[in-house]
Amino acid sequence: MAAMAGPDVRTTPDHSASRVPAFGWLLIAAGLFLTSALLQVIASLERWVTYAGARPDGSIENHLFDYDYPADPWENLGTTAQVYGVGLLLFALGILALARGASRDGGRATGLLVRVTAVSFALTGAHAVVSGVIGMPTPLQYLPVQLLLSAVGFIGLIVLGVCVARNSWPASVACVLLLGSTLPGLIFASIMIAPEIVGYQSHDTTPFTETIIAFPTAAAAFVLLVAAVISYQTRRPPRMTDATDGI
Repeated sequence: MAAMAGPDVRTTPDHSASRVPAFGWLLIAAGLFLTSALLQVIASLERWVTYAGARPDGSIENHLFDYDYPADPWENLGTTAQVYGVGLLLFALGILALARGASRDGGRATGLLVRVTAVSFALTGAHAVVSGVIGMPTPLQYLPVQLLLSAVGFIGLIVLGVCVARNSWPASVACVLLLGSTLPGLIFASIMIAPEIVGYQSHDTTPFTETIIAFPTAAAAFVLLVAAVISYQTRRPPRMTDATDGI
């Protein structure tokens, strides 16, 4: 008589166990944003310290040397555009990592929002890098393109901050801080903050404006470290069943 077949206890491997946990993505995002901020500072100091000494007449403040979004007429100072552009590319990757770690129940709409927002910063960064390499602005230099990319990035970060607020309030705060790297953030720093620091407002670009906008990005990185700690502490470890239970 054939033995009765017992219940099939075979299980399929849990591929999700090998994935990076939420706190891991938040740590990655923090690292990317911190590196991005560092590169922004390096590019800024190259302009306002390294090259400023060679132009004591104050011409270093001319928009001709603005590297955040190269547009004719434009002159690249050393590697300012390339360094800044790489920083923005890392910034774009940081947005993807932030969303992966803080948005647990994001649907297709959220995923599309995150990708579009990241692409807007990636295109801006790529424009700066390529412009610096070839020594002239790329075809993306025109103002309507700049305004479109900036608007997408600005609105995208706000909406992303709202989307992740329920799961991770520090990640939501980080999204607000990251607004400093958008065009409105740059304008605010140039008009309201930089003049208070250097003591005057330039007719073109107030010194160290680009340095200032790097600090909110660095602050966002540290806030994401808090988010990672909270995510790790609230993560439920798999329950281990004692083999002696029920004996």
